[in-house]
Amino acid sequence: MVMSRWIGLLFVLTSIFLCSCSSPNQATGLTYVTDWSHRLTSGEITGTSQKVNILDSAGLPVTTVILQNVAAPVETSNIDLPNGTYLLQVQLFSSPNAAGTMTGVMEVPLTVANNRPMIRSMVGDAVDGITIGPDQATMQVGRGQQFRAFGINSSAQKTFITPDSLTWSVLGGVGTVTTDGNFTSTAIGTGTVRALYTNGRIGSAQVTGTPPTTTHGKWTILVYMNAANDLQQFSVLNMNQIERVASNPDVRFVVQWKQFPAQFSGGTFNGTRRYLASSDFSNNINSTLLQDMGTSVDMGSTQTLHEFVTWGKANFPADHYCLIVWNHGNGWRRSLSNLDLTRAVSYDDEKGTSIQIWDLNQALGSEHFDMISWDASLMQMMEVAYEIKDNTDYIIGSEESPPAEGLPYDLVFAPFRDNPTDTPKNLSKSFVDGMLAVTAYNSKKITQSVIDTSKISALATAISTLGTELKNNSVSLTADIQAARSATQAYSPTSVRVYRDITDLCLHIESNTAIGSVLTASSAVRTALSNAVVWEGHNSNSPNSHGLSIDFSSGSTFAASSSDYALMKMALSTQWDEFLTIAP
Repeated sequence: MVMSRWIGLLFVLTSIFLCSCSSPNQATGLTYVTDWSHRLTSGEITGTSQKVNILDSAGLPVTTVILQNVAAPVETSNIDLPNGTYLLQVQLFSSPNAAGTMTGVMEVPLTVANNRPMIRSMVGDAVDGITIGPDQATMQVGRGQQFRAFGINSSAQKTFITPDSLTWSVLGGVGTVTTDGNFTSTAIGTGTVRALYTNGRIGSAQVTGTPPTTTHGKWTILVYMNAANDLQQFSVLNMNQIERVASNPDVRFVVQWKQFPAQFSGGTFNGTRRYLASSDFSNNINSTLLQDMGTSVDMGSTQTLHEFVTWGKANFPADHYCLIVWNHGNGWRRSLSNLDLTRAVSYDDEKGTSIQIWDLNQALGSEHFDMISWDASLMQMMEVAYEIKDNTDYIIGSEESPPAEGLPYDLVFAPFRDNPTDTPKNLSKSFVDGMLAVTAYNSKKITQSVIDTSKISALATAISTLGTELKNNSVSLTADIQAARSATQAYSPTSVRVYRDITDLCLHIESNTAIGSVLTASSAVRTALSNAVVWEGHNSNSPNSHGLSIDFSSGSTFAASSSDYALMKMALSTQWDEFLTIAP
């Protein structure tokens, strides 16, 4: 179920929640009152200014007010707000103008509904208790609830707590909770979410997990949309495209979507959310919010991807599954800007993380899909395909770096919507057709292909044989190998990124040598690759593309990353890296 919200605030004269009703002509909003009179109490949380933030239901800032009239001693701010649900987040600072050290924090959910609630805080009062809001929540297994907690003094009035001072836990085995209070129901039953403060005070809320409502469909499309980076604005475009083709209940789009609007433009919410796409043709996002996962999720983590996959398949069972990994990509390699970072795909720039290709096994585990699609750059290469061949029937992606707008989801998935009983092989062609149908992409380098994983082992064997032949004849082939490297279709080439189209590479090798064993091995690679490529398309800006690339570095270039390559299944199963080690 959607994360529940408080419908009303308790009318409590002691100011836990104070509310005054408004007449139709009276402005609605919030009256925030803070009492500075105890701020000099020794040993308690104190400060000289407060930053009062109002966040909307998407976690985006609505307005900010600074309070610092410590001599008042009671300071009041009236904040006009339209009706809606909000989070009052007050930060206490050691210096004026919200500067210096943040010494305290208070977070209170509130609802404005033709009224003006009053919320009062005390500065310098001891934390005598912890209050959690909401105090109870019921949800289906697999869904979640964001809990907030704040301190109260001995008179049950709100006071500040030290930042990052709560330890969250769940009793009763009914779910899990993150470090910022985001609860996920994992079992049917009733339990307790607890927040433990550093002074031993505990707040609690009752949680009840109910049986999930699951229906079996034809297709479940799982979209792992990590937009916590400079692609954020394009995630909104792609989600709107998904909504345009989400009208068939047998074809469900389940999206785990992270945004980081504090750093990147075009954001529509803050944090990570799970959505079930709903049919909509506006430019707004009108899909069903399944779970607000809060702001602590790391989308560059193999564990996070694995949890999404298993959760999605359990809650949205189907005859067929497609997994799309949406983000930047760098083929099998780490980031070029910082080789110490593990940045191959799914960059989470808030956390500074991403997923290594050799760790995809941890992310996917034993889960199997009809299709895995990389909506990311440079991922359609042999090293990546070999790594995930046992997890899917078809691998879909681009040898090139596609436009930032990525897949045209409405074009790609229209055939799924219209004919979901067609074979996965036939439906996979729409990825290729869709990319080539976008007029705005005509000036871009467009490649897209579909690889049959049942043919990858035979291709790997042929590549291994070619690697052995090139290694054994490297001295006599020095000039020919170098010439082939220069002439072959390349993808986003740099001094260390030497990705080449496999078929085009073989053709150049064959045109430059008369060595029979090399010719035979190269021809066998082309035949095996032709068998593996189900569908392929490219435009004139990437003319010699045939569906799959491979690393064709020289030995001097390969040396710096050979230890990484050795971690991949491709290195364990073939002789290709032995050739790269000595390649001229």
